[in-house]
Amino acid sequence: LSHTNLDSDLGSVGIEGCWQADSQRLLNEVMVEHFFRQGVLDVAEELCQEAGLCIDPNQREPFIELNRILEALKLRDLRPALEWAVENREMLMAQNSSLEFKLHRLSFIRLLMGGTANQREALQYARNFQPFAVNHQKDIQVLMGSLVYLRQGIENSPYVHLLDSNQWSDICDIFTRDACSLLGLSVESPLSVSFSAGCVALPALINIKAVIEQRQCIGVWTQKDELPVRTALLTQPRPFALRGVGSLIREGPLGMQV
Repeated sequence: LSHTNLDSDLGSVGIEGCWQADSQRLLNEVMVEHFFRQGVLDVAEELCQEAGLCIDPNQREPFIELNRILEALKLRDLRPALEWAVENREMLMAQNSSLEFKLHRLSFIRLLMGGTANQREALQYARNFQPFAVNHQKDIQVLMGSLVYLRQGIENSPYVHLLDSNQWSDICDIFTRDACSLLGLSVESPLSVSFSAGCVALPALINIKAVIEQRQCIGVWTQKDELPVRTALLTQPRPFALRGVGSLIREGPLGMQV
């Protein structure tokens, strides 16, 4: 498909005037939040200046902190995440989060990897599991049982699964999910969701438009906020972080209800 044909196809389902001032402002806000989420604060600040947006500093701070903690987790530094989890323990436990326990679990496993030299420290660290004994009893028993194999090495024991490297990417996902939930944010960027919705809807819209034109169906598609047929987008409902993003999804990136 050539670039010219692609532009022509996309233009055929667009409606002039669909981006009014309010819609443009909403799009700019969603883009700014997306850049905050990605940690590219300089780009977000530049967009704010160019678009004339006034973003509350309190809206920036959570993203700055979350990105700092996530970057540390990617480097396998658990300290910032643990400090955050301890500080927010009551709220995390209120939403049945396992984040703090899993962070302590990873810290304990790192001690196990040091062998018998870390045995005393590991036993002392195990006290951190006490608040989670009721909900994570089986997991704690497994961790305690692994101490028997410190001399021969966990990697040579039935507990080798404790060393699975995937748990580091899992803890990043868990932190993102629980932190966003705590802050009343969606896990996924509203811009990403909107873009995905548009990609799903566009082929159907292009086909519908072509059929309407071929059959010369006058008056079937007359308003910018409606479609002649229902177009399925997302299989699961998603919460949105910014007020009005739901309307952006419903109207789609080309200003048409999907």
